[in-house]
Amino acid sequence: MTSSQKAHPDHPPATAPTTGPTCGPATCGPRGMARRQAILTAARRLFVEKGFEKTTLSDIIAVAGGSRATLYEHFGDKEGLFRAIMEEDNAMILSGLAPAQADERVTPEAGLTAFALHLVKALLNEETTATVRILIAEGDRVPDITEAFFRIGPENAIGRLADYLQRLSDSGDLSIDDPAAAAQAFLGMVTGNLLVRRLILPQSAPAIPDLDRYVRQAVRLFLNGACARVTARN
Repeated sequence: MTSSQKAHPDHPPATAPTTGPTCGPATCGPRGMARRQAILTAARRLFVEKGFEKTTLSDIIAVAGGSRATLYEHFGDKEGLFRAIMEEDNAMILSGLAPAQADERVTPEAGLTAFALHLVKALLNEETTATVRILIAEGDRVPDITEAFFRIGPENAIGRLADYLQRLSDSGDLSIDDPAAAAQAFLGMVTGNLLVRRLILPQSAPAIPDLDRYVRQAVRLFLNGACARVTARN
C-alpha cells in the first residue's frame, strides 16, 4: 500500500480476509461470544446516539473494549456489524413463529395470534424501533445496509410466514392461493399502524391489553374475512 492509498478506518486492512467473519475457538467459544455481544451492545448504543455514518469503529472499541482485529474477526467491518444487529433482531422476531411451525396440533388462530403478539411486542421494543429510525434517517447514504435490512427482515419474515401458511393450506386448515401475498397482507395488518405510530410518537406504545385485543381482531379478520355471513333461508 502506498502513502496515497490510506485504508478506510472502518474497513478491514487489505491483508484481512475478504470472505467475511470466521468461526473458530477465538470467535465462537464462550469468551468469543461474550466479546461479540459486548461489541453489538456498544454498537447499538452508539448508532442510536451518533448515527451509523458518524460512529467509527474506534468509538465502538472504546466502549466495548477489545481490539480492532477482534471486531474484524466477528463482523468484517462496520456494515457487517450493523447487519449482525439486524440479524439478531430478526431472529428474535421470528422465534415467535417456531412453536406453531413445530407443533401441527396448534390451530391456525392460536399459531397466528401467538406469532403476531410476539411480533408486535418485538417491533415496539426500543432497540428495534431505534434500528428502524437509523435506517429512515440514513438509508439514502447507506443503500447497501437498507437493502440488507429488507432481505434480513421483512422479506425473510414474509418467506417464513408464507411457508407456515402453505403448510396450513396443504393440510386443509386454510385455503390460500398465494401464501407469500397472504403473509405480506397479514404482516401489514398486524404491524402497520402500530409501528408507524411508535416511530412518530415514541411515548405512545399501547398498553398490553389493547395490543392483545388489536392483534386478535386482526387475526380473526385475516382468517374470516369481512364478507357478510350467508345464513340459511327457510
